[in-house]
Amino acid sequence: MNFCEGCNLAFQGERCPKCGRKKVRAVKEDDFCLVAQVDRIFGDNLKDYLEREKIECVLMPYGTGVKSQFALPLENYLLYVRYQNLDSVRQILKDANA
Repeated sequence: MNFCEGCNLAFQGERCPKCGRKKVRAVKEDDFCLVAQVDRIFGDNLKDYLEREKIECVLMPYGTGVKSQFALPLENYLLYVRYQNLDSVRQILKDANA
């Protein structure tokens, strides 16, 4: 499994599927990896759940520039978790969408 430091993405292959960068390295267990983009309400609830499960996560606000120009909260988050928890969090998201 490789890791793009620019995109924080873990992936199979030689090139980052998001940015196309070829300069990648082997992923480490403690790397924060992008999992998904989630809406604010779901993201806040998910963070609470992951903290109860002792899974470290980071939610980065994400959205349109217009809202940030007016200092309004952005409508979405980018969800990052440690690589060691990536598969379990993906399964949690899959189960939540089922």
